[in-house]
Amino acid sequence: MSIRRSLFVLAVITLVLPVVVLAQQASQAALSAAVQSQNIQLHPVERGDVLVLVNAIGAIEADDVAQLSFTVPGRIREVLVEEGDYVLAGDFLVEQVDDIQRIAYEQALLALDLANLQLQDLLEPVDEEDIRVAEANVRSAWGAVQSAQTAVSADDIAAAELRVQQAEAAYQEALRRRTTAQGGQADEQYALLDAQLGEASFNVEAARLQLESLRRANRGPLGAAYARALQAEAELERVKAGPRQIDIDRAEMAVRQAELQVDEAATAYNRMRLVAPFDGVVSRIYVEEGALAAPGLPVIELTNVASLHVRAEVDEVDIRQISVGLPARVQVDALPNTRLAGTIERIAVLGRDQNGIVSYDVEVRLEASDPRIRHGMTAEAAVVVDERQDVLVVPNRFVRLDRRNNQAFVNIYRDDGTLEEVQVELGLQGQDYSEILAGLQEGQMIAVDLSGGTFSLFGG
Repeated sequence: MSIRRSLFVLAVITLVLPVVVLAQQASQAALSAAVQSQNIQLHPVERGDVLVLVNAIGAIEADDVAQLSFTVPGRIREVLVEEGDYVLAGDFLVEQVDDIQRIAYEQALLALDLANLQLQDLLEPVDEEDIRVAEANVRSAWGAVQSAQTAVSADDIAAAELRVQQAEAAYQEALRRRTTAQGGQADEQYALLDAQLGEASFNVEAARLQLESLRRANRGPLGAAYARALQAEAELERVKAGPRQIDIDRAEMAVRQAELQVDEAATAYNRMRLVAPFDGVVSRIYVEEGALAAPGLPVIELTNVASLHVRAEVDEVDIRQISVGLPARVQVDALPNTRLAGTIERIAVLGRDQNGIVSYDVEVRLEASDPRIRHGMTAEAAVVVDERQDVLVVPNRFVRLDRRNNQAFVNIYRDDGTLEEVQVELGLQGQDYSEILAGLQEGQMIAVDLSGGTFSLFGG
């Protein structure tokens, strides 16, 4: 029994041992394949775009940043805005103590209102009540003439003769001023001189009439009464005729002078108030209420956020690749998931040397605004210097470069799980992808061994 049992056990071992060995080998092979699959990354050969970028770090800047200040010294009465407020052009931002200027401005407005009222009175139709009053004055004056009975003395005649001489002298003076008036003056000035000359002529005639009346009547009160009667009749005719053109001209000139005084007072008044020159955001306030503000020192910083650009630095090695008009993609650090389109607007002619590194300032104009973006935010501009669209592409990490022989290779993933290295011809080599000119077909599966046994990263 012991011999038979031993032979049976030996037979079983002989039959089972190869199966166990094969099972262990299969398990190890499966484990090896699983490990290998975890280290291999696949990617299909497909069509896409290849971009060559030049990256530049900078900051968001506004086109208009104004440091606003007063032109006259004064104490701050009130700050009407806060930092971050959006204001419109013409809005008041800060006021100084302005009592004197305000009173002068209000007085100028009142004077203008009075001048306009006087002009309006002249331009209104003749008032019948004024005519009746003038007619009553005429009747009263002629009544005085009729009642004047006192004889005229020699002194009255001499006084009348003196008034004639004075009137004639005044007329000659008015005539001299009119005839010697310099050219180039305003029409209103010439009209005033003509009016003065006419008035002097009228006074001469009235004085002569009064003298002749006294001589004829030989009575002083009668002559004076007669002159007053003549004046009353002249006033009646003036009232009936309405205002003279010279009176209208004088009233209009008074209105214009009052308007000039209002403008001057308003200018002085507005110097005490700080006004926004354009729409924008109050980005900084330098003063407090009650503080003294000196002329020229900043009071408010106003930023126009409607139009923004990126000012970035480009290394001298890359500056030759970019030019005005090239597109750029802007990434703002504060908004990592937001990309903005831009265009190169300006490239500095002179570079800046910082610790031996030369760079050039480049301005990128943002094509669209975003209310979340603010002046001073850090930004990165990726300038597209070359591009291929809808070409056969592969990720750069799947390409191995042999720089000594200037060759490129890619691993093709076969159906049996093996990798076959093939040589490819590269076209444009971008930041993330490279163009394939030959060696691969669309739809093929390529692979990279992440274990590092066969591949180095692109550019290695």
